[in-house]
Amino acid sequence: MNPSRTDRFLLAPFAFYCLAIALGLALRVFFVRPFALFDFGHAVHAHSHTLYFGWVGLGICALAFARIGRESRTLLGALAAVSAATFVAFLEGGYALPGIVVSTCALLVWATAVVAFLRGARGQGGVDVAFLRAGMAYAGLASLGAWARVAILAARVSDPLPGKLAVFAFLHDFAWFFVLAIFGLVAWLAPHLGTRLDERLLRLQLWLTVPFAWLTFPLGVAGGNTGALGAVARTATVALAVPAALGCWNLWTAARTARGGGRAALRWLAFWFAAQAAMELAGALGLADAAVASRHLAILYLHALLVGFVSFGLVLALLVRLGAPLPRLAVALHHGGLLVMAAGLALAGGAAFGLGALAGAGLWLAAAGGAALLLGALSFATAAVRACLRPRPAAAFAAP
Repeated sequence: MNPSRTDRFLLAPFAFYCLAIALGLALRVFFVRPFALFDFGHAVHAHSHTLYFGWVGLGICALAFARIGRESRTLLGALAAVSAATFVAFLEGGYALPGIVVSTCALLVWATAVVAFLRGARGQGGVDVAFLRAGMAYAGLASLGAWARVAILAARVSDPLPGKLAVFAFLHDFAWFFVLAIFGLVAWLAPHLGTRLDERLLRLQLWLTVPFAWLTFPLGVAGGNTGALGAVARTATVALAVPAALGCWNLWTAARTARGGGRAALRWLAFWFAAQAAMELAGALGLADAAVASRHLAILYLHALLVGFVSFGLVLALLVRLGAPLPRLAVALHHGGLLVMAAGLALAGGAAFGLGALAGAGLWLAAAGGAALLLGALSFATAAVRACLRPRPAAAFAAP
C-alpha cells in the first residue's frame, strides 16, 4: 500500500523545519560574522514564526487529526499556506503591515483548526486524546494573549510591561500546546516502538499540569517576577516540577522495553524535558531576571524545550507514523549539535553574571552546533521522503 494523501502531507512540516533551521544557522553565523543578506530582527521573527507554526504547529495538527480519524487536507493546506506567507512577510518586513495582516489571518486559521479538532474529538477517549485536547485548549488560550496585545496597543498604554506580558503569554501558552500535544502523540505511537507509557502517570501528569502551566508566563518578561503576579508565577513553576518529574520518569522507564532506536529516542526526550524543567525551576528560584536580560540564556532555554524536546518528539512521531526508521546519524547530529549549541550559549550568556571572557568562543560553538542541527534536519527529512516513496503494508499506517 502506498501512503495516503494525508500521510504524504506530513512531508510539508519537514520542509518548514529545514527552512527554519537553515535560517537559524544563518542567525548564529551573524552573531560572529555580521553580514547584510537580511535584516537581523526580521529574520529572527521569520525563524521563530516558521518553527512555531510551519514546523511544530502544522506537524502536530496533521498527526492530531490523523489520531481522531479526520480528513483535514483543506485545513492543513490553509495552515501550510499561512505559514509560508508568514515566513516571507516577516523576513521581508518584520511587523510591518504585511506581517500584521498575515498574523491576523493566521490567528483566524488557527482558531478554525482548534475548533475543528475539539469538535472532531468529542466522545473519543484515551489519555493520548486527552493530552491533545488539552494542548488544543492551550492553543486557544494563547490567542487571548495575542488579542490582549492588540487591545493594549489600541488603548495606547504607556507602560511597556503589559504589552510584553501579553506577547509572552501568547508564546508561552502556545509552547504548552506543543508540550502537551507531544506527550499525547508519543503516548499514541509508542506501541509502534514496542513499548507503552504508563497511563496512570500520564493522567496524573495531565491533571497536575493543565491548571498551573498558564500561570508561569510572567517569568519570561523582565520585571514580571515582582509583586503578586510574580509570586503566583514562581509558585506555579515550583508546583510544575512534580508533573515534569512524572513525565520524565514515564519516558525513561518506557524506554527500557522500546526496541531499536526507540530506546535512545525516549531517553533523549526525558533528558531534554528534564533540562528545560530545571531551567524553569532555577528561574523561579531567583535567576529569572538574569536569564531574561541575556538573549543567549533565553535562547538556551527555548532550544532545550522547542528543539530538544518538542522538535525531536515531533520528528519521532512523524517518522513512526510514516513507518520510517530513525536515522542514527541524524539523531546523533541533532542531539550532539544541540548539546554543543547549549554549551556555546551558556558561555555567551555568562556575561550576564560577569563572565564574558569566553563569549566569543561560545558564539562560535553555538554556530557549529547549529550546523550539526541543520544536517540532522536534512537527514530526518530525507528519511521521511524515502518512506513516502516506498510502498508499505497497511499495518504501517494503523493506529495502535
